[in-house]
Amino acid sequence: MSHNMNDSNSTSLEKLIKHYYNDTEELIIFINADNSILTMNEAAKRVLNYESNLDALLESFCTTCMGYTNEHALMTCMNCFMKENQTKQSFQLFLKNDVGEAVAYSASYVVLNDTSGVKVLTLQNVSPQLRTQEILHQKTITQKIINAQENERKRISRELHDSVVQELLNVVVDLRLIKYKQEDELDKHIQLIEGSMFRLMNDIRNLSLELRPSSLDDLGLVAAFRSHFKQLEKNYGLDVQFDTNILSERFSNEIETAVYRITQEAILNALKYANVDEVHVLVQKEADELIVEISDNGDGFEIGQTPQGTGLGLFGMQERAEIVGGSVNINSEKGKGTFVTLTIPL
Repeated sequence: MSHNMNDSNSTSLEKLIKHYYNDTEELIIFINADNSILTMNEAAKRVLNYESNLDALLESFCTTCMGYTNEHALMTCMNCFMKENQTKQSFQLFLKNDVGEAVAYSASYVVLNDTSGVKVLTLQNVSPQLRTQEILHQKTITQKIINAQENERKRISRELHDSVVQELLNVVVDLRLIKYKQEDELDKHIQLIEGSMFRLMNDIRNLSLELRPSSLDDLGLVAAFRSHFKQLEKNYGLDVQFDTNILSERFSNEIETAVYRITQEAILNALKYANVDEVHVLVQKEADELIVEISDNGDGFEIGQTPQGTGLGLFGMQERAEIVGGSVNINSEKGKGTFVTLTIPL
């Protein structure tokens, strides 16, 4: 009786597996040891535009595969799952849909035991989940941008109140006092007013440079950097050792803005938290990449522990880089300094 029950269960399981194979929206493909495709379910046939020729299917699959696993890592034919000897593998795969768009699939690849090397590739469309994740990610970014904007507005408000407004009040008071001054005191008093006006102009100029340096738009990165580094030395005593090979070459407005802001943020973090009086900045154009390196020999921090920062911080640096297709890599160690590398494809 037990034997009959096992046979019945086995038959029932086979039926269930067959129903699943035929009805699921997952792509299921059986491949033999020679990498010829044995068979596939209806869902796979629809995606791979398979009709009847099994021999042509492998070529169809390679034509449909986008050749990469994500936006950064290429998956070439050298390490294709069909040529790997691993018995189990999970990865992400992108296939073209009927209009040529990339569709993300979660892939599971298993070599079946005792089947002379028969492999099963199972693909599940995860584009809806990725879209949901992207929407949530965008909401998080938007919130961070709003918070950063508000913090920057608060900072500008304080700067205006503490420097510009106070200096203007001093000028107003000095002007009111003129009518009480004797003629021999007027020259000295007017000189005081002129001094206040010059300080006021400097405060406004510095604030304007922080918001958006005109030299970045008019003259390019190198001129904007030299001006900014001169201001840092004058205002904070920070010596920036600057080296570059781009001279007067110009890039897109988006790239120049990203490079300037990311470098500015990295230097500001070094100035405020690394306890240094010297920072090195290298801007190099190499082949089809723009590479920026910002380094210091300061206090450093443990990677994984987000240090305090201003403005957009380390998160914002990476986000700015991604907008222009680049990336930021940060290496730091307690007591040994920090090394920030920005790489942007041109």
